[in-house]
This record gives sequence, structure tokens and C-alpha cells, in this order.
Amino acid sequence: MLIIGIKGNKMNKEIILEFLSFHKEELKQKFKIEKIGVFGSILKKDTPNDIDFYVEFKEKNFDNVVGLLEYLENNLHYKIDIFYPHKLTNKKVLEHIKKEVIYG
Repeated sequence: MLIIGIKGNKMNKEIILEFLSFHKEELKQKFKIEKIGVFGSILKKDTPNDIDFYVEFKEKNFDNVVGLLEYLENNLHYKIDIFYPHKLTNKKVLEHIKKEVIYG
């Protein structure tokens, strides 16, 4: 298992994308994910306050969402925000995220 990130150390999109690539199959199987990517401040600067993930689930349920959140926070040692289509009721916000997101 690749464990990276220690709060306060440099974190950037390359590190996150490497993490997602390395863990892709595990994330898909464990949390029933179709696609996962990053957007927001992690794309613009190093060491953001939090990391925003956009996720499309094959099976979106409480266990998969919370399990993924805990998995990412425990492995990346950062505050994580997860956004997914069912959570985003504002279509303009969803369109903006989909244009910006980089998938791992």
C-alpha cells in the first residue's frame, strides 16, 4: 500500500494523481467507484487546506461514501471533501467541476 502525505508537508496534484493511479483498482472494488478525480485548490497551489474529490459511484450508499472519505483522509492525512452528482443539485456547479476535474 502506498501511503503518502503528512499534514503540513507539501501536497500537490501530481502526488494525488499518483496516489489515485496506484490505488485505482482497490478504490473501485472496495467503494464501488466508477471514476474519481480531483479539482479545486489542489490544482492551483501546493499544500491546500483541503483536497476536493469528484466521484462517480457505481453504487452510492452511506458505507461507500463514508468509507471512501475515511480511506482518503487516513492515507493522505488531509481534510477531504467528496462531491458526487447526487450531492450537487446546482447544475452550473456540477458543470464547472466536470470541466475542471482531473481523473486519476
